[in-house]
Amino acid sequence: MSTSRPTKLLLGLLLVCLAVAPGSMAADKASKEQQLKALLQKIGKLKQAIDVKEDSKSGYIKQLKSIEGKVGKVSEKIRAINKQIGSKKSELAKLGKTRLKHQRQLSQEHEYLGEQVYAAFTLGQQEKIKLLFSQQDPQLLQRNLVYYEYFSNARVDLINGVKRNIDKIIATEEMIRQARLELEQSQQSLKAEKKQLNKDLSKRKTIIGSLDKQLKEQGGSLSRLEDEAKQLQNLINSIQEFFADSPESEISQQTFTELKGKLAWPLKGKLKKLFGRTKPLSDLRWQGVMIEAPSGQHVMAVSHGRVAFADWLRGLGNLIIIDHGHSYLSLYGHNESLFKTAGDWVDAGDIIGSVGNSGGQNKSALYFEIRKRGKPQNPTRWCKAGRYFPSG
Repeated sequence: MSTSRPTKLLLGLLLVCLAVAPGSMAADKASKEQQLKALLQKIGKLKQAIDVKEDSKSGYIKQLKSIEGKVGKVSEKIRAINKQIGSKKSELAKLGKTRLKHQRQLSQEHEYLGEQVYAAFTLGQQEKIKLLFSQQDPQLLQRNLVYYEYFSNARVDLINGVKRNIDKIIATEEMIRQARLELEQSQQSLKAEKKQLNKDLSKRKTIIGSLDKQLKEQGGSLSRLEDEAKQLQNLINSIQEFFADSPESEISQQTFTELKGKLAWPLKGKLKKLFGRTKPLSDLRWQGVMIEAPSGQHVMAVSHGRVAFADWLRGLGNLIIIDHGHSYLSLYGHNESLFKTAGDWVDAGDIIGSVGNSGGQNKSALYFEIRKRGKPQNPTRWCKAGRYFPSG
């Protein structure tokens, strides 16, 4: 059968596409990697510029940044160790059930084997020979020999089964011993990390006390707040400039504007320091909200986007800023630990950090902002009341 001209053309185009596609995809991937590299270099230079300014401000600020970085890392280690301990305890419980199962099987097989051994003993050592010379009816003799063979094989199977179960119990005991050893090591490691955390927290408390004393002596509380607000605004302006030409994700996403009033809150907690309220001892207003929550509780991204900043910033501590495209940003400050880095793509509900009190705060809380073209938006108009992510 001859192939029609349109079919030949389609086949030709398909072959061309297949030939070009791998090279095109590779070039596209290389281009995106290059764009990401350039973006990260810009963010890196921005961080360096911030660090230089911080170093010139106060030695206590530098110390606070360092110690809160350590606290975040140690806290994350403790969470990881606790997870390991939970996993090992679960493993031990399963192994205990497995051991009990094998022990019950062994006990049952031991009982059956005992009955067969006793039966064999009562028949004597040469039960098969006795059957052959019993002068029974040939048909009955044949049937009895079949029965004998059956019981003999069953006895061998039982003995092999007993051996297998004994081997399984020995193997399970070794796994239990190893799991207990690993659990003990994890518990010792946890103890050491907690001891280190207590030292770091004590040092942090001393640094904050010294910093507060310095501010009172210099009368610079208002100046500090103004300087922190200016620094944050400069950071946001720089981020928007960097991300202006940044490629959007390949995945088609609902635009951030369409999500107004529908977003879930980044974590479940009590809203404090509401948007637009005046800050104490100043004319400055809150440009976001504070959400009080227990230390270590997970913080989730409110929507799809790319992490633009993930580092310590004076006044906000461990801060993550996500670019959602179309000039929208969301900010998450005072985290204890950060789980994402600049350049990472995130989706709504992805865990990006854990709530804490970094930045010199006394209480554990998350500072949360939404900005459009650098201007603060009221989060309560964007996030739906009572709506939280499942794991929040």
